[in-house]
Amino acid sequence: MKRFFNIVKELILEKKFMILIMGGGIGLLSIFIVAMVGDLDLQAFQDIFNYFPEGFMDFFGDLGALLNPYGFWTMEILSFIWLYAGILFIFTASSLLSQEVEKKTIDLSLSKPISRDNFLGSKITFLYIYIMTTIGIFFLITLGSMAASSLYRAEGIFLERFLAAYFSVVLFLGALAMVAKFISTIFLSTKKSMALGVMILFIMFFLGEFYVYMDEAIQGIKYISIFYYFNPLEYMVNANVVIFTRDIYILGMINVALIIGSLVVFDKKDIPN
Repeated sequence: MKRFFNIVKELILEKKFMILIMGGGIGLLSIFIVAMVGDLDLQAFQDIFNYFPEGFMDFFGDLGALLNPYGFWTMEILSFIWLYAGILFIFTASSLLSQEVEKKTIDLSLSKPISRDNFLGSKITFLYIYIMTTIGIFFLITLGSMAASSLYRAEGIFLERFLAAYFSVVLFLGALAMVAKFISTIFLSTKKSMALGVMILFIMFFLGEFYVYMDEAIQGIKYISIFYYFNPLEYMVNANVVIFTRDIYILGMINVALIIGSLVVFDKKDIPN
């Protein structure tokens, strides 16, 4: 286990500046959105929204949520967190293992006292620490900016909703990253894993968001999309415990299944010389 923790520690030290830059960067974007909401008259948007087609508004969410400070922030930041952070996490997940194969250093790593399961497990552990820390920095910066905003203080600072959103974001991004990690254990190639990971990301986004425009007979395809189980508006605006519980449970199961699948595939994989 000492080798396991050493690998995790080495990866954290290697990526420490990326964690700070990424978490801080998304946090600064969040500060901008919080400040912008404070300068807007959200109720004035209702007259504008009345001119939009009903289907257009259905796609972007409940009208009441859009007129709520937390709803506005959630739509601008959390609803597109997969674009701000997901693609980078997919790249990281794709390269953690396959780069060692491509650089031909994996034989040396595995020759040390560590099993394949522990070796890959250390990479996966780091991946979740990377996601949790980056998103944690972003959420702390956001919480501070909202606490400094008179508009959000008047609305109320809901720590329990922030915690719910934090865990859902971590599991959501973790699932996206683990799809790429699972693919990387199959192909052991950064380019192939990254390409397939991003392609699956956009396919899942399409299925999870645009299923309402499909024929009713095939709308059930939404259930295979990770995006269908990520509903930040329901947590931040509506405090819907039922949907949160469902999403956390299913996203957690997806993460566990992908972790087990990655470990099983890598354990049986022939590593090229």
